Amino acid sequence: MKTQVVRRPQQGSIIPNFCSGRALLQLGAVIELVVVVLSLASTVGNEAAQLRFVTLSIFLQWIALCSAAALCALRRWIKLAQVGLVFFVCWGLLLLVTLAMSLLAWQLDQHLHLAMPLGATPWPFTVRNVLISSIVSLLLLRYFWERHQWQEQARAEAEARYLALQARIRPHFLFNSLNSLAELISIRPDKAEEMVVDLADLFRVSLDARQRLVTLREELEVVRGYLRIEEIRLGDKLAIDWDVAEDALDGELPRLLVQPLVENAVHHGISRLRSRGTLRIAGRRDGDFLTVDVENPLPPEEAAPHTEGSGTAVNNIAQRIKLIYGERAKLIMGQDLGGAAPLFRTRLRLPFVQHGGDGGEQL
Repeated sequence: MKTQVVRRPQQGSIIPNFCSGRALLQLGAVIELVVVVLSLASTVGNEAAQLRFVTLSIFLQWIALCSAAALCALRRWIKLAQVGLVFFVCWGLLLLVTLAMSLLAWQLDQHLHLAMPLGATPWPFTVRNVLISSIVSLLLLRYFWERHQWQEQARAEAEARYLALQARIRPHFLFNSLNSLAELISIRPDKAEEMVVDLADLFRVSLDARQRLVTLREELEVVRGYLRIEEIRLGDKLAIDWDVAEDALDGELPRLLVQPLVENAVHHGISRLRSRGTLRIAGRRDGDFLTVDVENPLPPEEAAPHTEGSGTAVNNIAQRIKLIYGERAKLIMGQDLGGAAPLFRTRLRLPFVQHGGDGGEQL
């Protein structure tokens, strides 16, 4: 699961970015395939076929490169203009490039005496090329248009799905927090006001839609606010061990990703212990990845009665990171029985992205 830095996507352009080397290489490969097809369709002899292949390749590649250069120069305007206007302006631009290159090719043939079959005057050759270009460029732009429409639809669906997933975590968090508050009011009413203030701060953060991607530092502040609530409720039963490396704190991740994991560790682990339990929260940078671990001691089988959760928070997190990062992100959960005391560990492994400060993201 984005912020593609993963950033909030701007509206996509109908025209690919021909300023990039990758796009130019792809364009050159496509043009060369067209040259091969046209050469195979020719019925001329071997020597003439070779000459036709070379000249046709040079001619079409120059048209393609000049067209790409023109589209690259107009890219800033293309990103701002309406899609329909972009379509027709680019079509006219490609025709002008074809016209200019055809006239230039005819002039070079005349001055260099290349003896190419271009005609005594430039117009039959030029008009034929412009007509062919008008059809080919129209089909190509139509393909770009359809691809643009598909990308916008997919982006809108991804945005709607992300918002739905983000909204689903709030009732889950509210339910558990209100349960904690209800317990606190009955046993320590003097602390209830402090808990309400912390709860209000947490919800102000969770309801802020302006910034969906935050630094690990900011996310851990939310976690600390939640843990202050649980420390009031659980008292000395809850111990916290922070082990977060400094170089990991500026890593970027979706908001409310770690807090639900900590909440699960407290609710399903610490709160069911008979004695004091240590919750460990660790974060580090592993090369190109950000790793966050949440560990809690496993309660004994005869511990306090346990109600199985619906898995809403965990499923929500798994879907959100897959939506943003795809297969590059992992959520790993399981028991660790190799240490002195059995633990349950939840590990988040995300691509490390230095926070850009604008809160954007790319879905």
